[in-house]
Amino acid sequence: MSQEKAPIYEALEQFRRMRIVPFDVPGHKHGRGNPELVNLLGSQCVSIDVNSMKPLDNLCHPVSVIKEAEQLAAEAFGAAGAFLMVGGTTSSVQTMILTCCKKGDKIILPRNVHRSVINALVLCGATPIYVNPDVDNRLGISLGMKLEQVEKAIQENPDAVAVFVNNPTYYGICSNLREIVKLAHDRNMKVLVDEAHGTHFYFGEGFPVNAMDAGADMASVSMHKSGGSLTQSSFLLIGKNMHPGYVRQIINLPRQQVLLTCFFQALIFPEGILLFGERSPFRGWRSWLNMPEQRSTGSEDIMPLGTS
Repeated sequence: MSQEKAPIYEALEQFRRMRIVPFDVPGHKHGRGNPELVNLLGSQCVSIDVNSMKPLDNLCHPVSVIKEAEQLAAEAFGAAGAFLMVGGTTSSVQTMILTCCKKGDKIILPRNVHRSVINALVLCGATPIYVNPDVDNRLGISLGMKLEQVEKAIQENPDAVAVFVNNPTYYGICSNLREIVKLAHDRNMKVLVDEAHGTHFYFGEGFPVNAMDAGADMASVSMHKSGGSLTQSSFLLIGKNMHPGYVRQIINLPRQQVLLTCFFQALIFPEGILLFGERSPFRGWRSWLNMPEQRSTGSEDIMPLGTS
């Protein structure tokens, strides 16, 4: 496949030249309904902001141009498969956890993981086995997991299903990823890698080893951080031992059930300790669920997505 191709962009340009009159979302109608948006982004950008349709493929079940774009991405990153993610690397990280872990499973991970990892553990019910990275006292920063720390955690928790690694950490620190992968695979554990800040590892010389070269099973790559794309764009990469169809199912699950999950979390944690604290955007669900009279009357005093 030619890495000079841009299947999605090319399809959008072809669609624009067809001059189809939109009776579909988005509501700005190629910018005619929102001139301020055109002034901000430009007519060429707004004119190709369109909904999923047959000529443009569907992100939930790609069969044409999106599928081709994902195949090109997989080839470029040296992965067995790649998925376009539009919910930021948070969605990629959560997909990795939800793909490999279920309720009661153990996962070994550094204490300085991103909050998206913790949220995913809440959703799936997995148990974190924390590794506390050392701290560089001179610089005042936490480091990556040492190989001996991971080995100790694996020995103490042989029933863990996965090891999660930051590559690099938010301070640019990398662990011995190749050896961690070898240790984990010897115990039949998956290796999940957060490479939100390591997109550039895949291109050029002299960089630390990337997740796919190290043999990891899944990696979340943030294209907008060091890859040059727009905010929220990310890739989820998978190795040869992962089933792409199952991963796709997990990706599609939150898109359709995120609000339902919020309901269940509010029921499970009525005090809102984890997801419904005073500063949580979901705190309104807690109040609404705890007051049957408000639900039955449809009172507007309590908004399900409170933002006060």
